[in-house]
Amino acid sequence: GNVFCKEADFENAEEMYRKALEIDLEAQPDNHLVLSNRYRDMATVLTDQCKIDEAIKMHKQSLARKLHIHGREDHPDIATEYIGVGVLLMKQNRLDDALQMCDRVIEMCNRLGPGEVNRKILAAAVGNQAIIRDKQGDLEAATELLEQTLAIREEVFGEMHPETAIAYQIIARIYGQQDRLDDAIHASTKALQIRLKELGKDNPYTEDSATLFVQLKLGKAAAINEDGLALAKAGGDYTDAVKLFQEALSMYSELKLEEPDTASVYENMADVYISADMLEEAVAASTDALKIYRRKLG
Repeated sequence: GNVFCKEADFENAEEMYRKALEIDLEAQPDNHLVLSNRYRDMATVLTDQCKIDEAIKMHKQSLARKLHIHGREDHPDIATEYIGVGVLLMKQNRLDDALQMCDRVIEMCNRLGPGEVNRKILAAAVGNQAIIRDKQGDLEAATELLEQTLAIREEVFGEMHPETAIAYQIIARIYGQQDRLDDAIHASTKALQIRLKELGKDNPYTEDSATLFVQLKLGKAAAINEDGLALAKAGGDYTDAVKLFQEALSMYSELKLEEPDTASVYENMADVYISADMLEEAVAASTDALKIYRRKLG
């Protein structure tokens, strides 16, 4: 089940976890910690499949046993269950309730002290707070919280750990929404590097990072193209506009993509050359644009 989870094959992971739970239900006492962990595994894999109602039931089963075993709420196992419940509340869009759950976990972590396990739980709670603030439209607060959770994750997991990659991935998305494209590309690059190294190129999480990286790079190229166009329309030095267009084309080339947007860059470049009475260069740029349109659009 754990192997399937790492490969994001949640359907097969659920089947394995159910079989393990059935075996332990027969073999273990009702309040045994192993049973609690089995329910926790089930809750996690059901959450990954957005089977929210079933996941909540599993969390309740796990939480009840852990409360019985530990005899108190202030314990890392209990905090971990609350983290899971908070994720489910977010998926149900009950953001205020989810935020209260995060606050509760953070208070527990502060009472439990600075141990490594508690710091890992704290990183998850702060990361969830950031996601909630993002969903609520408070990008400034979300960014600050993400930077906090990134620092904690690098401290307790290490810089090249998949858990750290999660923080970089979310930060990249938030920065992208704020049009901080250079910062977004940097964070996305870090997430992709970690996942390529630790998970492999065919892992769905790695593919997700690769997709985001390409989207951000395309966004940056489009922004540079627009800057060049604006400069040309404002009557700026045509050479400065051409440099921007060439930078945009370089980014498309780096991604090994030939988009219709690439053709539009050549068209803009041709217009600038025409304005500068550089007709030979204008014809060459227009020809490059036409070639792309013919290949892409038929």
